[in-house]
Amino acid sequence: MQHPKATERNVNVRKMKWYSLIDKVYRVENLESAWKQVKANRGAAGVDGVTIKDFGKDLHGNIEKLSLDMRTNSYVPKPVRRVEIKKDTGGIRPLGIPSIRDRVAQQSARNVLEPIFEPKFLDCSFGFRPGRSAHMAIERIKLFLEAGYVWVVDADIKGYFDNISQEKLIDEVAKEVSDGSMLKLIRSFLQSGVMVNGTFELTDKGTPQGGLCKALHNPPYAKKVIMQSKLLKY
Repeated sequence: MQHPKATERNVNVRKMKWYSLIDKVYRVENLESAWKQVKANRGAAGVDGVTIKDFGKDLHGNIEKLSLDMRTNSYVPKPVRRVEIKKDTGGIRPLGIPSIRDRVAQQSARNVLEPIFEPKFLDCSFGFRPGRSAHMAIERIKLFLEAGYVWVVDADIKGYFDNISQEKLIDEVAKEVSDGSMLKLIRSFLQSGVMVNGTFELTDKGTPQGGLCKALHNPPYAKKVIMQSKLLKY
C-alpha cells in the first residue's frame, strides 16, 4: 500500500499549475534551439516571403529581435499563408504556412509547453506525440489482434482542425497554465488570420494545419473535448 503522504504528494503534483513560462519561450537559447528545429524541418516561406535561408543570413539579429519583441509584449504573428493541396481521398486540404519567424516562436512555445501536457496522456494515445507515430499505433493494433480482439474502428473527424473551438482550447490549456502572457501568445497564434489570394481573413475558430503548434494545440483539446478513454482498446 502506498504511504498516505506519498499519495498526497502525487495529488499535489497533479494539481500543480504553471505560473511563469513565457520567459522560457523568449530566452535566446531556447529560440536558437527552436530555430535549429525549424531549419531541420525546412518548409516554404510565409506571407512575408522570407525563406529559411534568408532568416539565417542575420540569425543573431533576427533571434535577438524576436526575443525583444516577445519580452516587451510587442510581438504580433503575421497571418499565415493559405495553400491548398489535393487529398489522396479526393477534395482539398487547406494548409496554413506561418512565416519563418513565427515558426521559431511557435516551436519555442511548443518546446516549453509540450513536457507539461505529454505525461498526461494515456499509453493508448499516439497522435502528435513526441517519439510516437502511426506505425507504432498499427503495431499496437496487431498486438490486440493477436490477443483475440476482432474489431478495428477507423474514424476521422471531418474538418477537425478547421473547427476547433479556440475558447475551449484556451480553457483546457489554462487548466494547467496560469501564465497570462503564455495564454495570450497561444491566442495570438490562433487568431493571426490567414491570407487567401492576397485577401486577409480572420480566424475565429480552428487552428491552421501546417503550423508547428498544431501538435501543441491538439492534445489538451482532444484529451478533454473529443475523447480519450481507458476503454478504447475494448
